[in-house]
Amino acid sequence: MPIRMTGLSSGMDTESIIAALMSAQRTKQTKVENKRTKLEWKKEQWASLNTKIYNFYTNSLSKMKMASTYMTKAATSSNNSKVTAKATTAAATGSYSVVVKQVASAQKVTSGKLKGSAVRDDKGELVKDSNGNTVYKEGNITSNTKLADLKDAGFGAGTQIKVSAGDKTVFLGVDENTTISDFVGKLNDAGLTASFDEKQQRFFISSSKSGADNKFTITSATMSKDQQDATKALKDLIGYDSLSAANKNAADSIMAGLQTGKSVDDVIEKLTTFANDYSDKEAKRKATELYTAEAKASVLNGFDDEVRKSLEKEDGYAVTDEDRIKYLKDKGFKLDTSDGKTQADALKEAKDKYADKEAEKLLKKDDYKTKIENAVSNGLTQSDIDAVKNNLDSSGVTLGADSDYIFDDRMTRTLDVNAKIDAAAKDYSGKMNGFLSGDNAGDGNALAALGLEKVDGTEHKEDTTTGTGMAVIAAADTQIEYNGATLTSDTTNITVAGLELNIISKTAENETINISVTNDSSGVYDTIKEFVSEYNALLKEMNTFYNAGSASDYEVLSDEEKDAMSESEVEKWEGKIKDSLLRRDSTLGAIVSSFKNKMMGTYTSSDGKRYALSSIGISTSKDYKEGGLLHILGDEDDSEYADKKNVLKSMLDEDPDAVVGVLTSLTESLYSDLQKKMSATKMSSALTFYNDKEMSSQLSDYKDEISRWQSRLDEMEDKYYKQFSAMETALANLQSQQNSLASMLGGGN
Repeated sequence: MPIRMTGLSSGMDTESIIAALMSAQRTKQTKVENKRTKLEWKKEQWASLNTKIYNFYTNSLSKMKMASTYMTKAATSSNNSKVTAKATTAAATGSYSVVVKQVASAQKVTSGKLKGSAVRDDKGELVKDSNGNTVYKEGNITSNTKLADLKDAGFGAGTQIKVSAGDKTVFLGVDENTTISDFVGKLNDAGLTASFDEKQQRFFISSSKSGADNKFTITSATMSKDQQDATKALKDLIGYDSLSAANKNAADSIMAGLQTGKSVDDVIEKLTTFANDYSDKEAKRKATELYTAEAKASVLNGFDDEVRKSLEKEDGYAVTDEDRIKYLKDKGFKLDTSDGKTQADALKEAKDKYADKEAEKLLKKDDYKTKIENAVSNGLTQSDIDAVKNNLDSSGVTLGADSDYIFDDRMTRTLDVNAKIDAAAKDYSGKMNGFLSGDNAGDGNALAALGLEKVDGTEHKEDTTTGTGMAVIAAADTQIEYNGATLTSDTTNITVAGLELNIISKTAENETINISVTNDSSGVYDTIKEFVSEYNALLKEMNTFYNAGSASDYEVLSDEEKDAMSESEVEKWEGKIKDSLLRRDSTLGAIVSSFKNKMMGTYTSSDGKRYALSSIGISTSKDYKEGGLLHILGDEDDSEYADKKNVLKSMLDEDPDAVVGVLTSLTESLYSDLQKKMSATKMSSALTFYNDKEMSSQLSDYKDEISRWQSRLDEMEDKYYKQFSAMETALANLQSQQNSLASMLGGGN
């Protein structure tokens, strides 16, 4: 906005004058803005109401026009403590017999109490007794305890534990670092629910689903030397130890698949990806190590030059140890002369630390990053190593053997890795396929230290005389006799002929449970009552909008008017306008009329007779102010009509077909009418009851009109300022002439 200096010559407050002139002109623009605001509010109000009408259409009306809605059945059991029943509309009325032979259960294993683990000192070394034997302690096992430290541990080199649950199998290779937590993790990876209770010193393991098909097994065995070598070769190629936890799980899954008969071709791509990623990591590690040495040498070789710069000395200045020490201290590296170190040794150590840190910085710069990236792609040769050695000069930085750094370019490495992975995977598959299955299932000895035997899914009672204390509840299916036929399920729920049976416990010998299915008139009544309630709520809201009082004396508040009012006053004022926006709205009136007319109509039932809602005990109030709300005569929740005879309940018991005929015909008619009203037109979108397209078009027109008015007002305001400016200029010239004349006249005297 330009800065205007006005009224300098005339002394007039031209800003206020122009503001007053523009205020009158802006009234026309404000009227358009108010129309736009009201239309926006109206559109928002319609959008909200449209959602409610559409939900009523898709839910309540859609349900009530289906005859199946009224076919509610009730099922009762003669013994709910053993079998409960629920009937769907498909269930036939009658009586059914049920005998429960067996209830579905999930397999559960409680291990024997673990006997303890080896005691280790503060340095992690095993504690021995006077005879040189390892000391064990009961009750000290935690999730971090190593399996190898367990008392009576039978885990030898190459021990593998196999967990099979359903169609999933996982393997745990046990080594000196495998922990209780690792074992529990594998159980959970197999889809089981497992934990180790440190207080009870036992494992608690269960399948996540009940049923005989969901049993699980836990076995163990020790790999042969050839099998161990094949496993190590494959893991080394993919860099197993450096993989993330997620990728380790993926690799374990692949190797488990190869043990259980999966084709090498199915997994070779993923194994190759792991191997090539590891090859690149190793190449980067070697290149980084090489160029770190070069960068460190560069720092050390230029160290004295940096010291001279800090001292602002010429190149010929001979740097002293005192200078070097001061420089290092300024950089935060103090000399450590403890443990009998000389100052020279301490200085060298501090310089090395300084050089290490500076080398790290250099490696983050583009030139070194490029060197490393190029090396990973193109490989490192003997000449590359020699070039770096030449740069080391007399820095004191040394390299390992040349062979530690030399590697081929990525293409050569990839071809080599691909060939090795293919061979290693085939070798692994050939030697490990079938391991821990069939005749090779293992004897379970390695599991004894875990309080387990060979868990094969069979029932096992705890027997402390065996020394294991393991207890197993076997997986089982539900088995019932239904009207003399045997039915099974892997859960405690059985669905048969429209009946949903929940099996709780076995029946006693010679006990039969009777299930009775009857028509549930109370359920149908509740459904109708819910529909009436939803209808009334929607109609009441539409009546309120349509019959709202006029707000013709209320206009949209300006910002200045809002500032002069409290927040509650503004809300009340705007609420008055919003409440009146759909007053006598023709579109809303048509929907309200449709609702009322359909409810007042008569409909032919299955017996050929015509019925109205009042014929089945549903009526409108005599109070016209209610606007057509429905009441169920005799309903206990309707205080006005609770003392009337409940005709609807009687008819549902005596003549349910008549009720169904009236309500399905009525709701189908209203459903069809609403469907037509929300079809797409030039002025409204599909599934919309109001003219949303027309409103959007009007809002766009208002926006354009307001924009045109703004441009016109800006031009008008500019014109006023130019006119007043011209007046000020003229007055200034006149004053100047008068001053000149006065000066000349004064000079003549």
